[in-house]
Amino acid sequence: MNLVVGYVPYLNMSPFHIGFGPESVRLESHSVDFRTLSPKALGIEAEKGSLDAGAFSLVDSWRLKGFEPLGSFGIGMKGPARSVLFFSRMPISEFAGMAAVTDETATSVRLLQVLLEKRYGNKNIRYGRVASRLLFDGSSEGLLLIGNEGLKAQREGIRGLPFVSDLGSEWIDWQGTPFAFARWMVKRSLPQDIKDLLYRTLKNSLVSAQTIKPVALSKVADRNGFLAEDVRKYWDAFDFNLTPSHDHSIAEFKRLTGDLCLSA
Repeated sequence: MNLVVGYVPYLNMSPFHIGFGPESVRLESHSVDFRTLSPKALGIEAEKGSLDAGAFSLVDSWRLKGFEPLGSFGIGMKGPARSVLFFSRMPISEFAGMAAVTDETATSVRLLQVLLEKRYGNKNIRYGRVASRLLFDGSSEGLLLIGNEGLKAQREGIRGLPFVSDLGSEWIDWQGTPFAFARWMVKRSLPQDIKDLLYRTLKNSLVSAQTIKPVALSKVADRNGFLAEDVRKYWDAFDFNLTPSHDHSIAEFKRLTGDLCLSA
């Protein structure tokens, strides 16, 4: 059987793909086609029916009716997100104007909207799209970046946007529970033995990430443009198995997004 698995090339996804990524061609007796996609594109492709599994953006996991959770695997925070950052001309609590977001995000832009409009009561916020931080022209009052782009921007800064808000920290300070950004999902129609095999493979990858040798960790770091010690610290900030606290956050976040419209 040929399986098509979504692959999000972010550093926080690497623990799931140690020995199970684009360089792999088989999963026991099954061939695997990894498709490199952003979180937003992953949801779009799944909706088309072209994927069998992947770590879907949280908001997409709610609407993809042909999929089910794969264990409790996901991208959950213990504290600050560190790579989901809002750069702005003024503090987030006072933000007004245009918030630019990259084409990669599906959940993070919703989280930003909830924080701006529900937590801080900021009205008349406009949301626009920008392809990447490198193409940001400074015309917006804020810029949301996620994943490796967010990490690099935190290190280098964004000219004209001196205030940096970690959206994971913002949520915890407001709600008291850690946020979850993604959940591994699998096509419901797949045979149970395939689902079990994917579960075991992801579980083994996470174990391998915990015991990864320095040489292998350095390769992961080099591939993403970071130092090995920074990669380890970054991974330690995540729960890759979602907890009851994350489930509580997910339910509350879903409720808060229920009456919001987003045009970006």
